[in-house]
Amino acid sequence: MKKGWISVIGGFIAGLILSFEFLEYNGWIIHKMSTEGEIESTMKEMDFNMITNSFLLMAVSALSIYLVLRLIEIVWKRKSG
Repeated sequence: MKKGWISVIGGFIAGLILSFEFLEYNGWIIHKMSTEGEIESTMKEMDFNMITNSFLLMAVSALSIYLVLRLIEIVWKRKSG
């Protein structure tokens, strides 16, 4: 049970770090112009490709951590018994 929680939390943390380090945030900025050519308002939108890739990195990181912990457990059991 501990392997599951450790891999989820570790994958979340590692995925966030990798996402902010390697993925670029390309949010859209939309300017609403007045009839005189001045900016009336600005609207920002989220970059859904980055969000999707971030969650993918988190899932892959969590799976990798779980597999490494499982491998360590198997090797530890063979050595001790």
